[in-house]
Amino acid sequence: MLSIMTNHKFYYIISFLLIGQFVFSQTNNLSSSPYSVYGLGVNNEINPGKTNALGNTGIAMPFENSINNLNPASFGNIPDKGFFFDIGMKAESETLFENGNEESRFNANFSNMAIAFPITKRSGIGLTLIPFTNVGYVVLGIETEIDGSSGTFLSNIDGSGGLNDIRLNYGYSVNKNLNIGLNGSFLWGKITENETDLIEESLLFISEENYYNGFRFGAGFQYTLNDKISVGSIINFPTNLKGDQSVFVVINNSPTVEIEDNLDAFKLPLEIGFGTRVKLNEHLFFNIDYKRNFWNSTDQSDSIGDYVDQDFIGIGAEFVPRRNGFKYWERINYRAGFNFDNGSLAINNTRINNFALNVGVGLPLKSERNSIVNFGYTYGQKGQINNGLIKENYHLVTLNFSLEGIWFEKRYID
Repeated sequence: MLSIMTNHKFYYIISFLLIGQFVFSQTNNLSSSPYSVYGLGVNNEINPGKTNALGNTGIAMPFENSINNLNPASFGNIPDKGFFFDIGMKAESETLFENGNEESRFNANFSNMAIAFPITKRSGIGLTLIPFTNVGYVVLGIETEIDGSSGTFLSNIDGSGGLNDIRLNYGYSVNKNLNIGLNGSFLWGKITENETDLIEESLLFISEENYYNGFRFGAGFQYTLNDKISVGSIINFPTNLKGDQSVFVVINNSPTVEIEDNLDAFKLPLEIGFGTRVKLNEHLFFNIDYKRNFWNSTDQSDSIGDYVDQDFIGIGAEFVPRRNGFKYWERINYRAGFNFDNGSLAINNTRINNFALNVGVGLPLKSERNSIVNFGYTYGQKGQINNGLIKENYHLVTLNFSLEGIWFEKRYID
């Protein structure tokens, strides 16, 4: 009898990186929010697995039937011999309100790719490719005075791109109650802004391509207090992202003028987070998370606003009728959540805050495995119609295929 062990680790990882690079190279516009004009764009709040329908909470949630990217410590609980793969998609409809005007926008695209697997009986590893920030805005008909003249000129500006995050998570189970974890991210991407100015009889076109890259590191733990309550915490350390800029200028279709320059480093702040998971009974679970980003310590500002410390709070609930029920509807996971953050940018001393309501379901694919389709819907509001700001109402639909396979499998040939 011949025993053959199929081991495709490196094949899966290389395929993941190649496919992920191709997919995300085709998905520059993941946002159409006007607030993506500031800084590096709007932060991505969509993650693998089921956390999108739980108010984006899960700091204290162990690794269950889908990848939890919110705390690296959760990867210490990956089931033995399990191989998890998650691919996500999103569709978002936005309505903007400003000075009595209303505008609707829509975008849809891939949102993430992730894999996770155990490396020993007490530790696991995961690799996630996900947007870090999203940029996608169009501003038309800006009227500006000409210096030294009573005349004006009109400008149209559009921006696209954002930063990607490829994150390596490692979790280790110290004992049955305590997990610890580390993560490291490589952040990179391009943000493009195009400006067209009509100055009297002249047409001026300016295109800026800003490239950023850098590393960020973090850590986390999860601790089970008893059979009903667990707690967790994370920390993401501050870092500076390096930047380069290329500027292309065209006047009345004349030859392009190209300027290369180094950008000042963009500072990402210290982030800390705390979470609690409460098991009320065998069917009902609650998550409560709090996070704070210390933007004040970065001492940086945007052209029309200042970065300020940001607070996030989220609450999520999950109901599972029967995890191993014989009837399909008994195994469906029902979820709901709420989150609020007071914004990281203040314009005219007014914060751009955001709140969102979430609902969703988890639809199992097979009763004997952990494969599940996670569906989530979010209604949210960002900003307000005050101090020259824009109010943004949005509807967001997320779809994550969280699939489990066998990492090692023996085949026997007689």
